[in-house]
Amino acid sequence: MADSYKILDESDVQTKSSLITSGLFQDGAGSITTFHTSSTQFTNTGDYSIDMYRYDPASNASASVQFGVTYGHRGGSGSLGTKALAGDRTSAAVFGQFNNLINPAETIKFKFADGASSKTDVHHFYALTLNRARIREDMEPGGWELHVGTGATKVKLIDDSSTSPGGNSDQRNFAPEYNIVSGTLVGGTTIKTDTETVAGASGSYGLVYPSLGIMLLNPERLEHSPLALTTNQVSNKAHYNHISMSNQIKLGAYFSAKRQEKITSTHYFIRAKANSFNATTNATYFTESVAGTRTIIAGLTKDPKTFITTVGLYNNENDLLAIAKLSKPIIKSDSREALIKVKLDF
Repeated sequence: MADSYKILDESDVQTKSSLITSGLFQDGAGSITTFHTSSTQFTNTGDYSIDMYRYDPASNASASVQFGVTYGHRGGSGSLGTKALAGDRTSAAVFGQFNNLINPAETIKFKFADGASSKTDVHHFYALTLNRARIREDMEPGGWELHVGTGATKVKLIDDSSTSPGGNSDQRNFAPEYNIVSGTLVGGTTIKTDTETVAGASGSYGLVYPSLGIMLLNPERLEHSPLALTTNQVSNKAHYNHISMSNQIKLGAYFSAKRQEKITSTHYFIRAKANSFNATTNATYFTESVAGTRTIIAGLTKDPKTFITTVGLYNNENDLLAIAKLSKPIIKSDSREALIKVKLDF
């Protein structure tokens, strides 16, 4: 096409946004029912966390980490090391990392609330961290369910976004923050009301941060019925609490989750009017004499025709920003107009 441009105005551009959800796990799966770990990973970083896979990494080269399980304790209990004794105090390092990431400055403990009751001085937690590449933009609130334990001890966990769409009002570094509660998504969201006094005094099952892909589980709630999970807090002892939690997740045999992305689509309507875009510098438009003189082919002088194959989008400085290729050429003449829609997603 010759150097012809069309300046687009507001009527030529339409922008729309949509929220797209899809399965969060490998191969686009919406759930995992069998969980695998890697002996190699445990040898390297097992003191800190356990990586969970959808496929067995020992037999499947494409297996990738879906999420990690770790345990954090403010004083370093449950792991080796204390003052004047050798050890990395891995649980303290984990606690500090998550505390600095999530909580505002000078916060030293976590708060787990459940309705009117709350536990404000919890000094340890279990954390599930989803692979960042898997969640992309956000984990969908109200779109996940995790089972922990088996049989009569099984706990089904979801978040309370269905009843508290805005999340908690506590000031955190990241929002929204939702409570993790007992419930299920099967047959629609159902939250189980916890009436046990001891459970209520322990607060909620945890907190979830969809924008981070992080779930913090409350050990003080998990130690009560029905799960009754023991969390060892003895100083200078490698209890590997995170392994106990990963084993409970394996027994639960169910983790469903979705990710969500906000896709903005801009539609550019390119209108080639009858008296525009009817000439081209393409060599096929001309004939050349022996002397080298180029002239327009006779039949095209009175009835010019071109074929539109490409649309280029430029900014105000005439920098080419995007190119759209048509699936097939569109014929254009002074008796034909063309309307081409170019869609950009980002």
